[in-house]
Amino acid sequence: MAANNKNYEEAGSLRDQIQALENIFKHRFIIKRDEVIYKNKGLEYLKNVLGLPETPKRVEAYDISNIQGKFAVGSMVVFDDGRPDKNEYRKFRIRMPNRPNDTAMIREVLSRRLNHTEWPMPDVMLIDGGKPQLNSVLSIVKPRRFNIKIIALAKREEELYLPDGKIMKLKEGPPALLHLLQHLRNEAHRFAVSYHRKRRSRLLK
Repeated sequence: MAANNKNYEEAGSLRDQIQALENIFKHRFIIKRDEVIYKNKGLEYLKNVLGLPETPKRVEAYDISNIQGKFAVGSMVVFDDGRPDKNEYRKFRIRMPNRPNDTAMIREVLSRRLNHTEWPMPDVMLIDGGKPQLNSVLSIVKPRRFNIKIIALAKREEELYLPDGKIMKLKEGPPALLHLLQHLRNEAHRFAVSYHRKRRSRLLK
């Protein structure tokens, strides 16, 4: 109609807007596709690092949030095929006495999680921390003979602590693996902090 009315400038503007929108949707599809490929690469690297027979499907990540041991909570987030599955997220209110001890807290959370045998078991568990946290958790998993690989990610240097005692410097490794594990760690942290704030706010009212 605009062209028929010889309003060519308006018609040209509308055409440009349509082309711009088409380009946005085209690039969005490409970006989404590339993100999936990148996550799949990260999972493949994780498989190789841990010596798994197959690419891990379900990966769980855990974090603790508290203030000097008070209002302590734990989080569990689940990634299925490299993507968050928020229906599977779980919250834990720490039961141990109010004192700062992240190692004991993460041990409590994973012990309680493993008691829920009705929940699907993961291929890999990622915890926040280093060697003390990892060893504490391995001590409760090994006797139960769960076929789960447990790893710990230390924030400062992005070092990955493996169950065989080795330490991998992720910044020197494949970027796709670092990106995947950071995404897991950050999502677990976000979920734990969110629950901690809600619990603290409710108790302080």
